[in-house]
Formats: sequence, C-alpha cells, structure tokens
Amino acid sequence: MAPVTSQTHPPYFQWGIIFAGVAVALALTVVLTQFGGAIGLKADAPLRGNGNIATWGVVAAGIWILWTQLLSSLAGGYVSGYLRIPTPEFLPHENELRDGLHGLTVWAASTVLVFIAIALATFGATLVATQADSAQASQAVEAVKRTKENAAVIFAFAHGAISLLSGVASWWAATKGGEHRLGSHDHSPVWSFRQRAHRASVQISS
Repeated sequence: MAPVTSQTHPPYFQWGIIFAGVAVALALTVVLTQFGGAIGLKADAPLRGNGNIATWGVVAAGIWILWTQLLSSLAGGYVSGYLRIPTPEFLPHENELRDGLHGLTVWAASTVLVFIAIALATFGATLVATQADSAQASQAVEAVKRTKENAAVIFAFAHGAISLLSGVASWWAATKGGEHRLGSHDHSPVWSFRQRAHRASVQISS
C-alpha cells in the first residue's frame, strides 16, 4: 500500500461533507415546518390573536419546534459524521472529536442560514405592513406591543434553549455516524430496498 502523502491526503476539515449535512438538515426543517404550519403549529402560533399566551399553543408549538430542530440536527450531524473521509493516522478520541466538530459545524451553518431566512421574511413583512393604512398599522403596533409584553422573552428563551440542545444532538449524531463508519455498520436491514424486495419475492415464491 502506497504511503499517504500531503498530495493525496484529504483535507482534515471537509466542507463538502458539511454542505451535505446542512442540505439534509435544512430540507427536513422545511418539510417539517410546512407540515406543522398546515396543522396550525407555526412558530408564532402562540403569539397571535389577542396577545395572551395560550398554554396549549405554547406547549404544542414548543414541542413541534423541538422535534423539528432535533430531528434535523440529528440527521445533518449523522450524515456529516458518516460521510467524513477517515483519518486513521489520528487516535480514536481525536477522530471522535473531529466527527463531532463536523456535526457542530453543520448545526452552526444551518442555524445561521435559518436566522438569515427569518430575518429576510420579517423584513419583507415589515415592508408590506408599512404600506397598509394607518388604522391597520396602529392595530398591528398594539398587537405587537401586547405580544412582546406577554410572550416575547419566554418564547425567545425557549428558542435559544432548543437551539443549544440541537447543537448537542448534532455533535452526538456526528460521533455516532463516525462510529458506524469505522465499524462498517450494516444499515441494509433498515435502508436497503433491494434486500426488502428480495425477501418479499422469496416469501411470495415460497
């Protein structure tokens, strides 16, 4: 086996793998957010209406946001950890750290992109609101004031806590992905459609 040289060795930090994990995480976030919005579990659901916090709304929306961020972070982190090109020249704990850092970077990049998207959407909504008549604008201002007084701080704190928890989940998933990669973990019982089709045909023939 030829020795590994600086020309043939892959970069220790693999941005292509990061982008793959981010794509998976953001895609899941979009799909789950759309589904949640369709059933009334939008992120701002507890904050609409008369400005009071509806306990059930806060709990339901909070659980859905937690589930969305955790699932997206787990999936993106696992992808980055599993696809990372092995670096056998490092000790096991160093490889685990590098897997975890890739997962954490997936979470960080996804969080920044989601924040930018939310900021742009908020800016667009603000421009639309400024074009409304003065009566509607004053009602919107009063609603915003009531919302801020009742729920803004609590909801912002919940979002922050969920985001931090998602970062931990992405780190853990990346280390598990690296562990499965090194151990040549067999995913075929879960993911292999070919094997399922083969087993089904065997059962039919028998």
